[in-house]
Amino acid sequence: KACLPILTKSKSKSGSSGTTTTIINIGSYFGSIAGALGLDHCYYEASKFALEGMSDNMRRSLRKDGVRVVLVKPGNIMTDMNSAGEDSAKVVAMDIEHAISSSKPKARYYPGRVKGYSTKFVCRLYEMLPTSIVDKL
Repeated sequence: KACLPILTKSKSKSGSSGTTTTIINIGSYFGSIAGALGLDHCYYEASKFALEGMSDNMRRSLRKDGVRVVLVKPGNIMTDMNSAGEDSAKVVAMDIEHAISSSKPKARYYPGRVKGYSTKFVCRLYEMLPTSIVDKL
């Protein structure tokens, strides 16, 4: 909230009537899926669910100020902490680059895969299925 005046000021300095400021939050597919890795992963998953809500609030609340808010939800990405990832960090970087350079970025990006399926498919599946089914997956 403290940075909002700076973000909206950069918009007016550009001389453009269009939006020029974009906030990109990096979440995870664990913002849609909880419990698959047990209680040891609970805090991580809870933080990703919270980031989803915060990003939605910011996107809706800051639209009137000309600030775009994007959430990037990577799948199972290879990193120093995750050598078993299915995709390189390059797929995440490409979506971030699109969100920055696009005049109409998506509200959410889903780079990568989870167990061979697109991250978007997995997240949407968990969000749309009844709890009684998801709890058995």
